[in-house]
Amino acid sequence: MIDNSDPIWGDVMDLAAIAARPVARRFHPYLEFEDLKQIGIEHALRRQDKVQEYLAREDPDERKQGERAFTTFLSRHMERKARAEKAKVCGYRPEDEYFYRPTMVEALIKVWSSGDYEQAGQVFDPADLGLKRRSKVASEGNDFLAMMADVDAALMRLDQRTRDMLEERFAAERTFAAIGETWDISAQRAEQIISRGVRRMVEHLGGRNPY
Repeated sequence: MIDNSDPIWGDVMDLAAIAARPVARRFHPYLEFEDLKQIGIEHALRRQDKVQEYLAREDPDERKQGERAFTTFLSRHMERKARAEKAKVCGYRPEDEYFYRPTMVEALIKVWSSGDYEQAGQVFDPADLGLKRRSKVASEGNDFLAMMADVDAALMRLDQRTRDMLEERFAAERTFAAIGETWDISAQRAEQIISRGVRRMVEHLGGRNPY
């Protein structure tokens, strides 16, 4: 057990606040910032093993890495609680939520670009990507049409260059080097822009799976 007077608890409170802010923005008004911060602090009190593992580090670089890992640890717990509260208010079960992994988003960009939704069954299977299978596969009927509408909305939130580069990468299957040459940037920079675009789409589509 960590003594209540240990200065490490001040760090825990600061990191809980950092973890709570983005979750509060995404799940307002279901849970407020102060509620989420308190949820994080209480979780840290229960999991003092994680406090020790991540924050009881003397090396400055290792300490920074530990702070980032601990913030993520708290954030995932807060998000689970926020999702449960949202589900209760909106009248559905948390287990009914559907999460998009980056690999699925990349496959859906290919289908979106072609407009040929019959490709869907060949492109992906939710079970193969680690997602819960529904009573029917997502590519059947209105489920898939709704999914494509979500993907379209997520793409439209990106700038034109990022959208074009995503299509070049996942629909045309061009290399990062070729895309970089087209846009007069390095292959590394092209990869960074494309990866960031996929991450932003995942966030718009509901975020990563917190479970």
